[in-house]
Amino acid sequence: MSINCLIIDDEQAAIDILRSYIKSIPSLNLVATSIDPLEALDIVNTQKIDLVFIDIQMPELSGISFIKLVKGRCKFILTTAYKQYAIEGFDNNAIDYLIKPIAFERFLQALQKVQIPHSASNIIQESNTGNQVNTDNFIFVKTDNRIQRINLSEILFIEGLGNYVTIHTEKGKFVTLLNVKDLEESLPSEGFARVHRSYIISLSKIEFIEGNQVYLDKDLNIPLGDTYKNQLWAILDGKTITGKKPPF
Repeated sequence: MSINCLIIDDEQAAIDILRSYIKSIPSLNLVATSIDPLEALDIVNTQKIDLVFIDIQMPELSGISFIKLVKGRCKFILTTAYKQYAIEGFDNNAIDYLIKPIAFERFLQALQKVQIPHSASNIIQESNTGNQVNTDNFIFVKTDNRIQRINLSEILFIEGLGNYVTIHTEKGKFVTLLNVKDLEESLPSEGFARVHRSYIISLSKIEFIEGNQVYLDKDLNIPLGDTYKNQLWAILDGKTITGKKPPF
């Protein structure tokens, strides 16, 4: 048994991301995608749709209005760039609320709230633990006029400035309209750590820590904020051979 899915979004790039995620889960069946909510309404009315991924802000018909029209015939996961609609979405029985850009790990967490066949549950769990499915090793972010794929293994550090972040990678820099906290929540905690109110680092890229600086190489150092010192030590403690706390 598989779950029949529908994607509704007025941005084709956002549809493409969700399509790739859905196709990586064998027990999910993507029936259709649509940039037109009125067309999508006809699909729901004429085909068997179990789960809909729907953007909230769309011309002609909003995602919330769409949910109300369908009247419980299928389940909904909301996708949007704006957090302020979350409460209204849950008030209308949405299963979950995904903030764009959507990381694969966060997508899997949303699926775990759906009653899905046992085989699909296995795939999700294996993906989270890294045993078999490796498609959670990247994220997508919106930068300029494109949706950019960024491999997590290539991220050096992330620098925040107000409502923007710059993701520094081995291949270059990418600026996107996000804040550091939003991006921190989308990254796997076992691979990244916040070391300053404006910085997140890749743990695998740390060369050494000296004083209030984390060095990713001898010429690239990131400030270590007092608020985050104990948190970083707790993360590194299991990999630190000395029994004494490091002098930072």
